[in-house]
Amino acid sequence: MAHEIIPPGFERNDERGLFREIINSGDWKAINWAKMRPGAILGNHYHKKTVMFFYLINGSARIRTVDINTGQRDEFELKAGQGVFFQPMESHIISFVDESEVLMLKSLPFDPADPDIVHHPV
Repeated sequence: MAHEIIPPGFERNDERGLFREIINSGDWKAINWAKMRPGAILGNHYHKKTVMFFYLINGSARIRTVDINTGQRDEFELKAGQGVFFQPMESHIISFVDESEVLMLKSLPFDPADPDIVHHPV
């Protein structure tokens, strides 16, 4: 289960500034933004139904995953301008190395009555 690190699909950097197409696929129901401090941790859980695209605007993070069904593990670093998909039944932990801004695109919105989050340390 090696994760594919997704670079921007298109980028233009000219006198007007930087324009980046982060992703050009998916059916997203929620978009979350976060600014994380060095040493902060997100995750240690999986989603039963939700697909998530995690994109690092700036900073860097270490990511570890485990497939709940197979036990297969992966570990990698994500840098600014890169993204990765987390699939259902894939527990993930994200450890921020630097101050970082992130976008998280989710196929399902968060519902407090049915949060679709299962605690599972990686």
